Amino acid sequence: MSQRILVLGSGFVGSAVATLLERDHEVIVRDLPDHPGLARRDDDGKRLILDLVAGSDGADGVTVVVNTCGRLRGTDEEMVDANVAFPSWLVDVLAGSGVRFVHLGSAAEYGDPGSADPVPETATVRPSGIYGESKWAGTEAVLAARAGGLDAVVARGFNLVSQRLAPISPLFQFVTDVTALPPEGGTVELWWPDTIRDHILLEDLAAGVAALAAVDTVPDIVNLCSGVGVRFADIVTAMAARQHKAVTIESLNRPGIPAVVGDPTRLADVCGIRPEMSAELIAEYSGVS
Repeated sequence: MSQRILVLGSGFVGSAVATLLERDHEVIVRDLPDHPGLARRDDDGKRLILDLVAGSDGADGVTVVVNTCGRLRGTDEEMVDANVAFPSWLVDVLAGSGVRFVHLGSAAEYGDPGSADPVPETATVRPSGIYGESKWAGTEAVLAARAGGLDAVVARGFNLVSQRLAPISPLFQFVTDVTALPPEGGTVELWWPDTIRDHILLEDLAAGVAALAAVDTVPDIVNLCSGVGVRFADIVTAMAARQHKAVTIESLNRPGIPAVVGDPTRLADVCGIRPEMSAELIAEYSGVS
């Protein structure tokens, strides 16, 4: 059944989600820079959202609100404001409204799982660093609102694969380094080549969010992941192969969290989505040619 859905955020994730939802629903996109009341989280911002929910413009009311806003980096204050204060304000505004709230979380909330075994949504979280900590605090606010009666779900996104990569993404650096090599190839330095991460194509992540906006019932958290762990060294090798370059990988011996791989069971059961993933697929969809 067609719904009227509000998507907050017009970045590459928000845009991809809106594009998918527009196939079957009426979608309204609002971005914080264009609406000061939302950025300030004041009465004007509250009125903007609740008027859309009530259908005060003469159209049907919004039945789903999707929040893709957030920060990947910045000062501690900026990270807390975007990743904690904003979703906390949103769930307060939406309390008692009857709408569904879909909030984009992050795999960084898990921290170090301690192994490469797939991590279920029920796992204990151990976020480290301001990004993971702030995203987890935002998730806690959403889960508390759910316990209070809000129809809410956290779509916990893993590492994105897209041609529009944020500079903070390791994939962005890999593409940059491989592309900068001469035709005969050369050496690429990695902090720790054996690092393992779970990646998901932007299209699959957006499809997961869109599905959570539309299915009848949702659990509290759903991993948006492939369930496949891929080594950083293998990704760089696959990227170099697409450019027909020989590559030598040199380790800087600066290990971080060894492995983070998600359990995609809920994604399959709830959304019917079973993402594929490999080093070659990452190289192809990261814009390496």
